[in-house]
Amino acid sequence: MKNYLKNMVISAVKPKVNTTKLGKATSELTKLIQKNKGSKAKLDQTIFEMNNPKFKGKNFTFAPKGKAVKESDRKKQIMKDNNKVIGKMVKKAFDAGKGK
Repeated sequence: MKNYLKNMVISAVKPKVNTTKLGKATSELTKLIQKNKGSKAKLDQTIFEMNNPKFKGKNFTFAPKGKAVKESDRKKQIMKDNNKVIGKMVKKAFDAGKGK
């Protein structure tokens, strides 16, 4: 690689940071417009699949998938279940030791 390219810093492209209320509102509006376009495209696809059952069958492309569980919440639940089982085992062993 050329020596003059090794230490170059990207300075020509400035970040877009909105400082005025108008700039922030315009940015939010463009985001919402894009979100609306995506939702409309999903709806159009679903309507097309409803009208043409041979195209996809009964499985829709954008069918709801149910509630997703975060990995951290899943691990917490596993730890909680494990603690319950271990606690019961310890209690059972402690009660058995008292009986003797």
